[in-house]
Amino acid sequence: MKYLECEQITELDVALQSGIDIGDSLVQGRVEIYSCKLAPSEKKLANSLDSAWRDITTDHLDGVASISPASASPLGSVNESSTRKLLINLILTLNNTFADYDFRDLKPEDFVREASLDLIMASVNNRLSRVDEATSSDFCTKLWAGLTSEMALRECEIYSYVQDMDDDALSVGKIWSVNYFFYNKQLKKLAFFRVLDQEQTEEWRGRRDEQRVSLGDGLRYRLRRGSIGASVL
Repeated sequence: MKYLECEQITELDVALQSGIDIGDSLVQGRVEIYSCKLAPSEKKLANSLDSAWRDITTDHLDGVASISPASASPLGSVNESSTRKLLINLILTLNNTFADYDFRDLKPEDFVREASLDLIMASVNNRLSRVDEATSSDFCTKLWAGLTSEMALRECEIYSYVQDMDDDALSVGKIWSVNYFFYNKQLKKLAFFRVLDQEQTEEWRGRRDEQRVSLGDGLRYRLRRGSIGASVL
């Protein structure tokens, strides 16, 4: 999958990776858009995953217990090649976004399909209201305008990854976190948005002046992708 450079989205992504200081906590995250065309380096894993899921559905149809019955998949029937392709795209997006981790073992049950774009937008706007207050940046307005322009949000299927917070050592210190995948089948593009509110550490306080991001005055930071603020789900 190819990372797609989109000026408005990239500006927001850099801000989230750098961390947005809202006083007692730090808002971090990612917002990235990918083409669903597989890179040569991804084809071996994609073929392996597709083959494994085809074998699982065959076993299920033969009456052998499956770890993911076709009828129970939140992504659709894994008997269908389109569902397996969707699962693979979600996994590859996570692998690309969090390069230090491997998500190949995720199952359809690790995701849920979201029913309402309007409810998601309202929830995100509410959670990020302090960002707008702290930076006068119109962050959410820019976020939804950028994603709508690039992804045609009203035509997207929306999914989220269900985290096992009891088994997530990196959840310590997180006040809240959300993540969404916006998948436009016609455009063959997938956007990933992940944001969290995290308690400020002494390390971050010490680097505050250097890493502070100002969206309101249009200041741009051309940082290497993934070098600052990247964290696993």
